[in-house]
Amino acid sequence: MKTAAPPLALLLALALVAGCQPDASAGTAGEGGADAATVDDDQPIVEIASAKALVDDLDGVDADWVVLNFWATWCGPCRVEFPDFTRYDEEMDGQGVDVRFVSLDDPRELAAVRAFLAEHEVEDPSYLYTGQGDVTSELNPFVGAALPITMVLDADRIVQHTHVGLLRYPELKETVATIRAGGTPSDS
Repeated sequence: MKTAAPPLALLLALALVAGCQPDASAGTAGEGGADAATVDDDQPIVEIASAKALVDDLDGVDADWVVLNFWATWCGPCRVEFPDFTRYDEEMDGQGVDVRFVSLDDPRELAAVRAFLAEHEVEDPSYLYTGQGDVTSELNPFVGAALPITMVLDADRIVQHTHVGLLRYPELKETVATIRAGGTPSDS
């Protein structure tokens, strides 16, 4: 007996709500600090093995607020929202907000990560997580393993807000503006 396939719209909606799950077969590198590899010498990728290494590196960012976008090249929703984050980063240049990208791809996929960042003309340093475990849960223990994840950190590099799932430009802009003004975003 055949069963009817669910409507395409329902499947797409479920995919967007669920986000991406990491590939369980992906390997990870050992422990360590931050090492920089470069793409054309003007697009550094900093390899980080822990949330502490990430936050330590972010201390050098000259911005009162940092928007961290956790993504992967294999994550469909991540690929959809990525241009919105690069647009927002360009628009906020010099206004105290900086967007940084943290790839959760397998470290062996560094070439794919570099190509994706180059395709989107990312110029600021980006990160590749090479450690064991879930770096997003180290920063916010209430976060699961789905992608994409966006976190907004204050000047002390403390997470003030976390959004799990697809975040488009209007919501990103409104979320950060609300947090900067001392409010609580509506998706909290």
